Amino acid sequence: MPWRPSSDRLPLWDWVRARWAAEFPDWPVLTGGCPDGAWSKGTAVADALTRTSARTVIVADADVWTPGTSAAVDEVLAGRARWAMPHALVRRLTPDATLAVLDGAPLDGQPTVETHQGMPGGGLVVVARDVLDGVPMDPAFTGWGQEDSAWALALTTLAGPMWRGTADLTHLWHPPALRRSRSVGSPESLARFRRYVAASGRPDEMRRLVAEFCPTPLEGSPTVYSYRNANTGDEVEYEQPNARLEMLPNWTRIAEPAPEPEPVERPAKSASKDAWLEYARSLAEESDLEGLTKDQLIDRYGKEN
Repeated sequence: MPWRPSSDRLPLWDWVRARWAAEFPDWPVLTGGCPDGAWSKGTAVADALTRTSARTVIVADADVWTPGTSAAVDEVLAGRARWAMPHALVRRLTPDATLAVLDGAPLDGQPTVETHQGMPGGGLVVVARDVLDGVPMDPAFTGWGQEDSAWALALTTLAGPMWRGTADLTHLWHPPALRRSRSVGSPESLARFRRYVAASGRPDEMRRLVAEFCPTPLEGSPTVYSYRNANTGDEVEYEQPNARLEMLPNWTRIAEPAPEPEPVERPAKSASKDAWLEYARSLAEESDLEGLTKDQLIDRYGKEN
């Protein structure tokens, strides 16, 4: 979570953090920040990523909640999408409703200032780590505005279309950030966003833009949407979701083949038990590996062949 403490947002963060801990106690929640001065969401996200090696990452604002997160995570884990958003609509609570929620009132059914279609790339995004490493959020966007939309264009162009759920995302109220208008953060951010619009759908140009702040822009072709006919076994591919096939019961969206894992080099006998465990897991799917001693692991998996 990109996060910079402030008196008006601390109560929201306390509530959101407690909700994550209650709903997903095994998921580590990391915050990332940026140096004093102009706020950069991209810098904050990159900062948090330095403290995790997770293969699937949720990038979430610190003032939102949606019950659809698990479904979006499942889509990315299954390989049916390389990035996903669980929500369709954003419900922005009123100040009084937000106070009521912080005092323990249920989130559902609270009055809103407005409800609108969620912007791609904003609020909460689930993304495969290799995609995030190759298509990070641009740190050059500072202040409020345009960084989420630019990121969505880059992800779509280089990683493929997002999977989108139908859940609502609730946004807790706080005083709005400084901005030029409700849609534009600053002239500088707008100008940079227009570069993303120009590169949208053009992978080579988008890679050159991403390369300005990322040493390893995502290579390869964007993900396609693949479908299989349960009656005939026929398979077809589309660059975008096919609304007709999504609705037909005899067509099912299928996952991409999982990438081949990187080979793990056989460690020296003097290496740690953890190194031998990692090596053993690369060769076998046995459930009792944790119970083996280092000597037993070496005896079972340490042969040259």
